[in-house]
Amino acid sequence: MKNWLKGCLCAAGMIGCLSLGLVGCTTQTDIKNSSTDIVYNGGVVSVVDEHIIFSNGYASNEITTMDEYNAAANTSYLASIKKDGLNGDLYSSPTSLKIKGEVTGFENMYSFVYGNSIYYAIPNKHKTSSNEHVFTYVSFFKCGFDGEGEKELLITKSYDSATAQVRALKHGEDAYLFVYDGTELNCIDLESQSVKTISSAATSVALPNEGEAWDGCVYYTESSQSSTQGNLAFKYSLDEKQSTQLSVPLSCTVKFCGRSQDQLFYTLTTPASTNTRTATAKEVQSTSLNSAGSIFYSAEISDIMPVGGQNLQSGYIFKSAGLGSEKIMYMQSSGATPSVLLANGEYTDVLLAFGDYVYYSTDTSISFKTISTGEITTLVEDLTIQSDKIGYDYYDSGNLKNIYFFAQREYAEDDETAEEDRDTAYYLYTVSATGGDVSLVGQVTNPQNDQPNLALIISLSVVGGVLLLGIIIGAVVAIRRRRGY
Repeated sequence: MKNWLKGCLCAAGMIGCLSLGLVGCTTQTDIKNSSTDIVYNGGVVSVVDEHIIFSNGYASNEITTMDEYNAAANTSYLASIKKDGLNGDLYSSPTSLKIKGEVTGFENMYSFVYGNSIYYAIPNKHKTSSNEHVFTYVSFFKCGFDGEGEKELLITKSYDSATAQVRALKHGEDAYLFVYDGTELNCIDLESQSVKTISSAATSVALPNEGEAWDGCVYYTESSQSSTQGNLAFKYSLDEKQSTQLSVPLSCTVKFCGRSQDQLFYTLTTPASTNTRTATAKEVQSTSLNSAGSIFYSAEISDIMPVGGQNLQSGYIFKSAGLGSEKIMYMQSSGATPSVLLANGEYTDVLLAFGDYVYYSTDTSISFKTISTGEITTLVEDLTIQSDKIGYDYYDSGNLKNIYFFAQREYAEDDETAEEDRDTAYYLYTVSATGGDVSLVGQVTNPQNDQPNLALIISLSVVGGVLLLGIIIGAVVAIRRRRGY
């Protein structure tokens, strides 16, 4: 009888384990990355072959408690969908897979794919030594396409959203993630996941844009303790694995404000003037920053983007706050007088420059302007938009294909949902880069309501195992009685 009972218990145990195993199954995905490069599509989405990996929604920037974080994670999680799953509907959601239940759609969001891993940022959830949460700091993670293999790579020690910069860059056969939080400049080696702190007191940095050809060098400044030296400037080389100090004139202050491939932009403030200079990396390394290159613009600038092609001569667009009025300027590479492209009040954020076009947003619209002609095309209007976040992807030919953005959920005119009951969360939408219908990408329904009730399943599994065990034992006892045991 004991041997029979042991066999029955073993069978029931196996059934129980199988039930729990089914409960613990992970996200099923058939994503396979065929690219050896970094797949970066604006930090909002990553387009991997026939799949879109994206942040489903956008969370409030005012997360202060874990309860608020968990509530935001109900909509602002990491998800994936096949391109052919988009249904072209402004009001209804396609079905997507939830990869990670973390807040990846937020003010300091950044994500990309490298190899078969997704790299993503979330608000820091670790407590400080005083047992407090500081969600404005940022944690960087990696995981597989199924959400498994999660690893935390870096937690910033501060985060100034106005000055912070994050770049995923390849150099040679290796890939790196540079994170400047406004004070500390770190470099994560994506092959070894090791972190190197380049500077713990940086005041400005110049990093290339994602996907650009570059020389493996980044530039940064630090404050100076000298009464005659305005500040200090450095070049860090990935090849040399060290920093080299650059020459800054006495009583002058340097601020790096951008980089485009081999061109470095920096503002030089002397006792007599302030101007932005441009120089090649070679010129910067071989001479004083006071005499390197040439004067680019007679004031401080930021947000430098290269443009050119089609009917437009190559050059740059940039933001200038000269004369107290912020505006977007266009400057030809030949150094002609710059022209105002977008005046103050015409835009909230400049999103993307591509060829002859500059894409920009307001709180209710997304448009692009043809630089060579001045023609404006509006892609999205009359929506409540998170204006500073944009994703994009390309056709195989390299032309811009789609724009991705966050907006509050739209309701059809005949929808009878009461105003006070309407969902005001921000979800991901998409529109063709040349105009057309706007489509909802983010899943509107609360994903937790669509997930299995784990507690219920576990309870049923246990109850089912016990019942099955009872049935088996009863059958065994009946058989043994019938046989006269």
